[in-house]
Amino acid sequence: MLFNSFSFLIFFPVVTLIYFLLPRKTRWLWLLVTSYYFYMNWNAEYALLLAASTGVTYGCALLIGRLDDRKKRKAVLVAGIVFNIGMLAYFKYTGMLVEIINRACALIGVTARIPPVDILLPVGISFYVFQALGYMIDVYKGRVKVERNLLRYALFVSFFPQLVAGPIERSGRLLRQLAEPHDFEWKRVRDGLLIMMLGFFEKVVVADRACMYVDSIFGGWAEASGAQIALATAVFAVQDLCDFGGYSHIAIGAAKVLGIELMTNFRQPYFAHSVQNFWARWHISLSTWFRDYVYFPLGAGRGSKLRKSFNIMVVYTLSGLWHGAALKYVAWGMLNGAIQVVEGLMPVRRPRHPKAHHVLSVLRTDFLILITMLVFRAGSLLTAVQMLVKIPMHWGAQAMATGFSPMQALCLGVSIAVLFAIEVIHEKRLSLTELTDRLPVLARGALYLLAVMAIIIFGVWGPGYSAQAFIYFQF
Repeated sequence: MLFNSFSFLIFFPVVTLIYFLLPRKTRWLWLLVTSYYFYMNWNAEYALLLAASTGVTYGCALLIGRLDDRKKRKAVLVAGIVFNIGMLAYFKYTGMLVEIINRACALIGVTARIPPVDILLPVGISFYVFQALGYMIDVYKGRVKVERNLLRYALFVSFFPQLVAGPIERSGRLLRQLAEPHDFEWKRVRDGLLIMMLGFFEKVVVADRACMYVDSIFGGWAEASGAQIALATAVFAVQDLCDFGGYSHIAIGAAKVLGIELMTNFRQPYFAHSVQNFWARWHISLSTWFRDYVYFPLGAGRGSKLRKSFNIMVVYTLSGLWHGAALKYVAWGMLNGAIQVVEGLMPVRRPRHPKAHHVLSVLRTDFLILITMLVFRAGSLLTAVQMLVKIPMHWGAQAMATGFSPMQALCLGVSIAVLFAIEVIHEKRLSLTELTDRLPVLARGALYLLAVMAIIIFGVWGPGYSAQAFIYFQF
């Protein structure tokens, strides 16, 4: 079930209404049932994988909590990690592994081939596996207590707002909230709905319209000019932010309506002054997951600069591989890591003009991020290289027809300008609710109604509307 589908617009109000009507002690059970229903709307059979990951990590954590022997505890932890990563690897990387083996055989002259496999990737598996593994590791490290209630732990893994595309929550934060009763509070519900409204604006007004232009250029890049490729890359950067950021805002807002606070997953990433700072603002839940469970265990920044650089490259190579079973994703991750390594080796100097230096740093960071975005979006690593070469070499070439009308371009431009204004407000540590609260009640209500109407009118719906899937569902 997609957030931007008519089914969800029925599902969520019904779930919320019944949730607050039920006795406080049973509300979390209702969330568990509805979360599994939400997930099974994609593929009912794959709910067994969700249950398997839940059951294994629950059992391993329970055993770790009971064992005193350090070696046995570690063995149980490793077994739980191997099972979950093995399950993830089978569904996500089998096809890539078969292709690598076949290519290697061709290089050495072996004619035998492994038949290609077509395994349907379970939606959200990369997210809920990492969330479950984080809990198990935290129990092993003594950061959280063992959750002995299997059903409550199952809700932690399957909580529907953030189940299929994050944020990847920590057990110490989410499990506690799920155990607490939450009553209806008008201000909290209103704030949650406003956050959801922002997410819908980002997704159906900005991202889905940007997708129309981006797909036309990247799909026919051989006929496009260098200027079109550069523009499409910049538009994709906005699309990617609004698509994934939109999902995160809808998830955070929906959870807030139910009384649950999820972590911020995006914080104005295109205002970052370095690539390292960009990753402190982009997909924060994944960045911090890799920091806490991979980078720190590797030694973080301790030791020599060479060791720190190696640790950074390991983290971002794994991050690239997490995003997809393709060489371009690995290259994308390594490129992000390499840029951060170079940034870390650059001497730190006090600028003469701090404001101008900051602006230039932001522009430089965005330029570097756009290069990585092109690699991320291109059909393959080879295609990405060819497109990068074509941008300066064929800048003024004959532009291809995109089918993107001037009215569509105007609508997209205005919506991006509105988004930029919202990002500036958030960068100044203000929230939309704080600003709207300063208005009289009638003006505030009129503004809310206007925002809803704008999403309905300018959103990409169209006749025979079929909800556009979120980009990160493929990961």
